[in-house]
Amino acid sequence: MLQITADVFSGRPNPTWIVDDEQEARATLKELSRERGLMQEAAPTNGDLGLRGLFVDVISDDVAADIEVPSSLYLPLAGQAGRAQELAERLIAHLDGAKAAVAAVDGAPALEEGLRDFLTQQLRAPIASRLSVEDAPVTQEPAGIAAEGVATAALAVTCTIDLAAYNPGFWNNDATVRRTNNCYNYAANKRTNTFAQPGRGCGRIYTAITCPEVTRGALCDGLHRRYNCFPDSEKPRYLVALVVAPGPGFIDFHWYRKMKEGFWGHKPGSTAVRNVDNSGHVITNPETCNRGPYTRFCGYFYTCRSTRIR
Repeated sequence: MLQITADVFSGRPNPTWIVDDEQEARATLKELSRERGLMQEAAPTNGDLGLRGLFVDVISDDVAADIEVPSSLYLPLAGQAGRAQELAERLIAHLDGAKAAVAAVDGAPALEEGLRDFLTQQLRAPIASRLSVEDAPVTQEPAGIAAEGVATAALAVTCTIDLAAYNPGFWNNDATVRRTNNCYNYAANKRTNTFAQPGRGCGRIYTAITCPEVTRGALCDGLHRRYNCFPDSEKPRYLVALVVAPGPGFIDFHWYRKMKEGFWGHKPGSTAVRNVDNSGHVITNPETCNRGPYTRFCGYFYTCRSTRIR
């Protein structure tokens, strides 16, 4: 049997599906073994938002021995086409009729329908087609937040915040730290090794991945909306931004944090911390940068010392 995992989410654990037909599993492995030059035994440490690659794990020792392949392989897809795309489409096609799931996260929503269509679209779409559109000037709360049902604070208030120096090595240099902390951990600047989820710290995790629900979970954890100030006793108070990939087929959240140097940093899922967007440009405005499928901008928030991240 094979377990296939799409390296695609940022906030949620990645989706996984099982190929339990032994004949099909062996045929797929033989095809992959003939294209070992396209495969890696570990995922790259850097990655964009959106589909980065596919993990293939052999979960039967006799199958691995017969075909002489490692128990775990990774097919990188960033910038790939041709044969790599063909292999990816075969692996994604196994979603039809497979036992698919997202790793359980308390009461979080399960894997949505339409994931196969989204992943296939990501394979075939040129990078330029995934640019995000501007929501509003940076001096205002982004347009569309009110339509999402997210209340905003008064813009006349001036708050004091704290900006940390960009230190990606803290998150990137240890493979376990990199793998078990996500964008929410990075935004709050709290390493928990739990792949933190909004609302889990307060015991009321989001029930849907929408701007209002992820916002509710984050506020429950102790974040504030922008311009709802924290006192000095709550230092450090970081300015962060929330975005959502609204689907269909691909629904996820992602967070950014503003750095002392003036740009914004982020951590796409289990990949490395970076300060560039999907176009490779340094992020000076999370509202207008290339966010791939994360097209819904939910707003700005503050984290603080007492924020409960888990």
